[in-house]
Formats: sequence, C-alpha cells, structure tokens
Amino acid sequence: MKQITIVLCLLTLTLFSQLAFAENQSGKVVRMNLYGGEWSNSWKGGMLYKLDTMPAGISYFTVKHADIAFDQFFALLLAAKHADSSVIVTFNAGAQDANGYINTLAISDD
Repeated sequence: MKQITIVLCLLTLTLFSQLAFAENQSGKVVRMNLYGGEWSNSWKGGMLYKLDTMPAGISYFTVKHADIAFDQFFALLLAAKHADSSVIVTFNAGAQDANGYINTLAISDD
C-alpha cells in the first residue's frame, strides 16, 4: 500500500509540474516556414512560425518533425492563417534557445 501511495504521489507531481512554466500566447499566424527533408540545418522536416503578437525575446515558435502532433499543428496553423483567425499557443517559457526559438506544446483555436 505504501508503494502505491508513493507511485500515485509521483505521478500526480509529474502531471502538475510538466506544464509548470507553460505560458499562452494568442495571435494571428503571420508567417510559417516549412523545411523539407533535404534541408541542411537542424530544422530538417520541421516548422517555424510567427504570430502577430510574439512574447518578448521570442522570434519564432517551433514544431519538430518528430513531434507526435506535427500534422495537427500544421493543419490548425494553416487553417487559421487562411481564415485570418486567432490561435492560442502554449509554450514552455523556460526552454528558449539562443536564437529566440521556443518549442510549441499545444495549439488551439481562439
């Protein structure tokens, strides 16, 4: 019983701490950069995109090709850009790289 309690506590802690530093940004998609499989940089097969209102210090939101939700993110961003509607991007505020790029955790329509 003690082991089950410890496991449940650790799982609960993991669930709540995973998005502890997550922030949301709302805006319209103004630019999307897709990089094909033959691209010779680290964005091979990935996507960079910008909103009309970006958080301070962040130049692009990113989605790696290996991300399990890549297709859904791409479809939602493309539809939002075409419809000129807003999206809400959830990102890890503490994971910004030296170029001002930050990984996307979730995207939803506004």
